[in-house]
Amino acid sequence: MIGSVRDNGYENQALRWIEQEYEKLITQTFQSGFSVVEISRTIGAKRALPVYRILQRRGLIGTSLKRTRFKGPAEMQGALRRMGLSFSQWCNSRGFDVRIAEAELTGTGTASASDIRQAALRDFPGIYAKGKSSLDLEEWERGVSSAAIGYSYRIDWDQRLERYLGVIQGVEELTVIGKYPSVVLLELVRVAWLFKAIDRLRCPEYLARG
Repeated sequence: MIGSVRDNGYENQALRWIEQEYEKLITQTFQSGFSVVEISRTIGAKRALPVYRILQRRGLIGTSLKRTRFKGPAEMQGALRRMGLSFSQWCNSRGFDVRIAEAELTGTGTASASDIRQAALRDFPGIYAKGKSSLDLEEWERGVSSAAIGYSYRIDWDQRLERYLGVIQGVEELTVIGKYPSVVLLELVRVAWLFKAIDRLRCPEYLARG
């Protein structure tokens, strides 16, 4: 179906529903006890910041985060950088005091804060497992990619609208409309990714392994 066409050329009603469903599932998964990093890993996202921002908009992560000199342990900084998160954002998403968390994870703290170490172990098993059975993140990512449903796209020129119309095969209720086929294709790819992420968030097996 083709709904009202916005200036940017995208059909809006079906796309808005998909985006809302994605954000709703992100929220529910976070509320059930999964972290920002775990959710990002489950949906196959290379960057965790978009998930972090969704949860901030929903009021589940605080927004009054100030600049801080605390950067966390060196071995954690590289992993966080690849995800697009700072150490303070990771602490904020977990509800930790950044000063206490840095002291605990660098071994300079005197108080026991096992919940911080457990959170680091869950989010960064390759760093903190220390010989224990842990999740192989590269193997996990390969598994997510190979198990993902493949989608086919179709793009046609509509003479009446003088626009390109793109659909995902089997999901004809959503139509993407644009002046340029390349723009339409990029949006179709994004929508297909959202479908895959939604499927993973609905699947207990993915969440348990992630």
